[in-house]
Amino acid sequence: MTDTGRVSRFRGDIEGLRGVAVLLVVVGHLTGWPRGGFIGVDVFFVISGFLITGLLVSEHERSGVISLPRFYLRRARRLLPAGVLVLAVTDLVAALVLLPGRAHDTAVDSLWSLGFLANVHFARLGTDYFSLTRAPSPVQHYWSLSVEEQFYLVWPCLILAALALAGRLRVDGRRALVVLATAAVVMSLAWSVISTARTPAGAYFSSPARAWELGAGALLVLLAPRVPSLLAWLGGAGLVLSVLVITPTTPVPGYALVLPAASTVAILAAGGDRLGLATAPLRYVGKISYSLYLWHWPCVVLGAALPGGTSALGKAALLAAAGLLSVASYHLVEQPFRGHRPHRVPGPRSRSAVVPAYAMVVIGALVVTWVLSGSPDARPAGRHTPPPVGAGLATPQFPDLPSAIQAALQLSRWPDGLDADLTDAGAPEWLHDTCLDVSDKNVARCTYGPATATRSVALLGDSVAVSWMPALRRAGSLRAARIHVLTRRQCANLRGAVSPACTQHQDWAIEQVRRIRPELVVMSARYQGTQTALQWRDGTQRMLAALAPYAKRIIVLSPPPGTGNLQSCYTRLSQPRDCAAQVSERWRTYAGAELQAATAAGAVFLDSRAWFCVADRCPAVVGELPVLFDGRHLTAVYAAAIAPAMAPSFS
Repeated sequence: MTDTGRVSRFRGDIEGLRGVAVLLVVVGHLTGWPRGGFIGVDVFFVISGFLITGLLVSEHERSGVISLPRFYLRRARRLLPAGVLVLAVTDLVAALVLLPGRAHDTAVDSLWSLGFLANVHFARLGTDYFSLTRAPSPVQHYWSLSVEEQFYLVWPCLILAALALAGRLRVDGRRALVVLATAAVVMSLAWSVISTARTPAGAYFSSPARAWELGAGALLVLLAPRVPSLLAWLGGAGLVLSVLVITPTTPVPGYALVLPAASTVAILAAGGDRLGLATAPLRYVGKISYSLYLWHWPCVVLGAALPGGTSALGKAALLAAAGLLSVASYHLVEQPFRGHRPHRVPGPRSRSAVVPAYAMVVIGALVVTWVLSGSPDARPAGRHTPPPVGAGLATPQFPDLPSAIQAALQLSRWPDGLDADLTDAGAPEWLHDTCLDVSDKNVARCTYGPATATRSVALLGDSVAVSWMPALRRAGSLRAARIHVLTRRQCANLRGAVSPACTQHQDWAIEQVRRIRPELVVMSARYQGTQTALQWRDGTQRMLAALAPYAKRIIVLSPPPGTGNLQSCYTRLSQPRDCAAQVSERWRTYAGAELQAATAAGAVFLDSRAWFCVADRCPAVVGELPVLFDGRHLTAVYAAAIAPAMAPSFS
């Protein structure tokens, strides 16, 4: 390689860039700001592709071979000691603080992570990294390590094959590798865009949909372009812009991650310390970045199970704990196992000593996780599972709902039989009938009520809207109505202020309302996104104006104010009050914006707080019923229980 110095010599700016990347991830996870901090993982991918490909190609140009056994042994020495330690400690702490069912799930997740298959596992579970519909796993962050190692299981072999083919064809090996890397980037990016549009949750964890980011770093080191230093500043500006404009609601990976990936490429290509990245503090954070990444997420998730763990002081303590664990892990685990000589390839003696040590550690971790996992059926009895669709709900009624809510706020112990596994406790219309994303393909199936009904209702909005269905289907006069579900995930009822895909869906939903001519339209959506209260008001008002000609009456139903996520805050150490929540200022502001929009458009605004809160304090459990299965969406049983209280609003 004619410019191997770019990767063979130490570059403090790259170490500092790793520090920036891990800080974006850690601070974003702990504080929720910057909302796009998760793009730090994508920065890591590009850096990794740049460094590892450079080392592989340098080895081939220096010695004429690439030793796959030595390569994978180096990867094992780098990753396994700290990775296995964090899994074992996490499983142990989870068994002590979480309920049996969730502790078991954590241990199972760890077993997948040990095999670098965490991304496959979480994709199979239908996990949405930014959604709370499933309690976050304390080891969920291992998905990125799995993506990277799956890439490196294949990439060195492809490099060897390309070089061998180039030798036979008598063409330049570097050119052959450039063609290989270019093809990998183009095909992976194309698949990333397609799969993100089709199945965003699966695409997020997909190695084929992420490979282009590692390939971009590989392509850079193969081309070794000479670029002006100004490019580093443009790259830095691009990263700042990325963390501001990319949010948890942005479909990723897809084309959205081109900006942070290209920005990282620009910084790496410029070379040198143009942005002050090589300062000692950033370089040290970069050195411990692997351990810090491993430890921070279990601290966040398991810390939330501790009293005060979600307070500002608690989060500061968790950040300090993650930092201390990372420093100790780096110096006492990472470095000793790497032999303090990362650039020296271990000989036969060291290899014979290292492999049995790794085997013992991995086997020990497997035993620990297996023992801690217990039986998959070791869950508390009395789980509140949703009933079959269309069946009556044998749930308690609340003759005096405010009194029941007030009593719930005074609870000092959890109701007997409450289960923290609520992943299947939401509206059956959503979870079993899959009537969240409704289109021409399923609109007929997602229509409920007797075909001979004389009253028709259209339901518009996002996942919050469809979570109201068990209540709407049992709310007085709506029992005999024909209810048409016309919802789509993450599509609020804001005309002209949402994504193109949501705008298309709104056009379709408005056309359905025009065709149905319902007596009543019900709109509901979670208060999320980047819109200001003014944009929320104006977008809602435009949507109401578009619907008004085709409906006799329109109700704007505010979302539940929200509580703590029972799947996370219901633990061995917590009390019901730990899961209660105050109505947020954001909720008040956006509810006020909807009220203004509804009043201006001649619609009705329904404030849902009376069904969830007393004096703006909202419990997570009322009676023996979990209220929201993820802190945002109603459980089917609670929705049915409050239907009588809601009924007068729809008569």
